[in-house]
Amino acid sequence: MAFTQDEIRANRDYFVEKLRAEKARAAVLHAVEDNKFDFVLLDTRGREPFASGHIPGAVCAPADELEQLVGVLSKDRELVTYCWGHD
Repeated sequence: MAFTQDEIRANRDYFVEKLRAEKARAAVLHAVEDNKFDFVLLDTRGREPFASGHIPGAVCAPADELEQLVGVLSKDRELVTYCWGHD
């Protein structure tokens, strides 16, 4: 199946925006290892899992509370989120 020129452009534009919006995992890991954050690291798990253990320097911002936290989150620094996941 061949893609049309419009589909190729749409795919390109999608991935350009996706890459612009996402911070590379390696960049986050280096920041954590060096304890030098040029961004705000938000742990979007619940408060109990956060209290049980989290990445040093992370801020507890449970996903179900994000709407209420929007007003207090930094507008000057990039926000990077993490939650439960598997590699």
